[in-house]
Amino acid sequence: MKRQKGVFVNRLSERRYVPVRLWGSSGHLQTIVHATVGRTYCPTVMAKRFAARQEDGATVTWDVYEPTGPSQFDEDMTIAVCPGIANSSESTYVRSLVSLACSQGYRCIVLNHLGVLPHVKITSPRVFRYGQTDEFHLMLMKYLEVHPDTKLLLVGFSMGGNIVTKYLGEPGRARPGNIVGAISICQGYDAVKSLKYLLEWHNLARIYLFSMTENMRSVIIRHKEALFTEEVKRKCNIEERRVLSAATLPELDEVYTRRIFGFCSK
Repeated sequence: MKRQKGVFVNRLSERRYVPVRLWGSSGHLQTIVHATVGRTYCPTVMAKRFAARQEDGATVTWDVYEPTGPSQFDEDMTIAVCPGIANSSESTYVRSLVSLACSQGYRCIVLNHLGVLPHVKITSPRVFRYGQTDEFHLMLMKYLEVHPDTKLLLVGFSMGGNIVTKYLGEPGRARPGNIVGAISICQGYDAVKSLKYLLEWHNLARIYLFSMTENMRSVIIRHKEALFTEEVKRKCNIEERRVLSAATLPELDEVYTRRIFGFCSK
């Protein structure tokens, strides 16, 4: 029986993979469709929102979801989620994960990247940064004040995967001992090397880059009154017109992101 099963599996592995037409051949298109349209059914999950101020005046928010089903663990377990670029607890894929995890007895906490929530105003002249770990750390520490004995499993999607892995490897960073593991999902490991592929039309990569750029730019436009004060534009040498007309993420990074956070060009 085992031998027959083994032969069956081997024959399956020799079959040529044929992707679903239209959207099946491009992971970029699948990501865009799921983020835009979502699932046929998007679960409704109830949360309690918390907030805390950073030293620069920025207000960090996160949502806490209580378990909805029995746990298989003897200890209290929490999944801490860091979403992808320009995403939050309101994103479809995040809600799907939270719904499933809570039904299995996990408590979930989800970071809302600065500036992403449409009805929450920023309290400092900046939005989230691709590799900034301070907001994620603040969320964990504030949460542990209420649940000091819980075990933490960190989960990061895409850009959130970069933040989670960077957070775990940062030298000199004081991290809570409650962390028992981490999962990075769809993480882009080398932005510089992968950029040339995102600028190509093959596999609709250019459309995916355009989608990410539009998401990022929409966050900036939403808070432009707070972000483009005369003091900020003068201090960081930012031209609002160039920021709002940026066509790609590299262009947006050059005219805005790297300037607001004090990085040199290339």
